[in-house]
Amino acid sequence: MSNEAKSALLAIGVPFAGVLGGIVALAGSTATVFGVPILFAWLFLWMPLTSLCLHLSWKLFDRRDFEATERAESAAACAGNGAQS
Repeated sequence: MSNEAKSALLAIGVPFAGVLGGIVALAGSTATVFGVPILFAWLFLWMPLTSLCLHLSWKLFDRRDFEATERAESAAACAGNGAQS
């Protein structure tokens, strides 16, 4: 599996499965967390968890490729500026 696929799976697939799985599993529940229905608590929990998944996807799979591209573009720009002088 490529890094792009792993990144997409972690950034999009995990939160999607978490939210959808929670909806399916908790739809009929009458339990509450601090007075809030457990389904709503589960959905609210996935807001920061989605951000965490995006962060991990960036750190684990995308950052090195982005930094390499930035370095290459910066070197090309510097070489282009040096040739114009």
